[in-house]
Amino acid sequence: MTSGSIEHLYHNLYGDEILKMFLSILLGSILGIEREIRGKPAGFRTLALICFGATVFTICSYLLGVVDNRDRIAANIITGVGFLGAGVIFRNNGSVSGITTAASIWIAAAIGMLIGLGEFVMAVAALAMALFVLYILDFIQIWIDDRFQHTEYKIVIKGVDKSPVLRHKMKDLKISLNSMKVSRLNQDIVFIMAVSGKESNLLKFNHWLLDQEFVHSFEW
Repeated sequence: MTSGSIEHLYHNLYGDEILKMFLSILLGSILGIEREIRGKPAGFRTLALICFGATVFTICSYLLGVVDNRDRIAANIITGVGFLGAGVIFRNNGSVSGITTAASIWIAAAIGMLIGLGEFVMAVAALAMALFVLYILDFIQIWIDDRFQHTEYKIVIKGVDKSPVLRHKMKDLKISLNSMKVSRLNQDIVFIMAVSGKESNLLKFNHWLLDQEFVHSFEW
């Protein structure tokens, strides 16, 4: 490391510790507002505290000896944040939720570390990019989900095998049948189908199933 880079490092690190802590709370709160609005487990106060905590630990790391132990506490911050992120991920049936919130916790800690290192411009830029991903790319995610919806149906048919009718209707609605399992329950036939298609077409298929007398029940 050159003398110029060492001088820049020390200039960024030392001083303004109180400012760094207040800035970390501010930036963490801004990131947390998005999660709070969506009603996620880690919201406004949680992300503010995570960002603040990462900044405080980063300040502690260079006060303890930045030259020889620059990455010691930083590595432990990442490990601790990993445990926090794992706590907000839930598995429900075949779906997993909370991954975006876990990623928000991760980036909040990274922003806090940047602030602790005195890289204020990079911290603000990282926050802006994170908000871009959470807000702007959300519209793209909705567009993708609407056109490539994946779900599983459990359809109980009274007595007679109506799989050709189901296949024909799905073909009309441009719903792809990815897999199908058939079993018998007393006098009924049970179809377990993994399908994909536009959300609007899947809703049309639901309404069609409701109108069919041969359908005893269905879940999706």
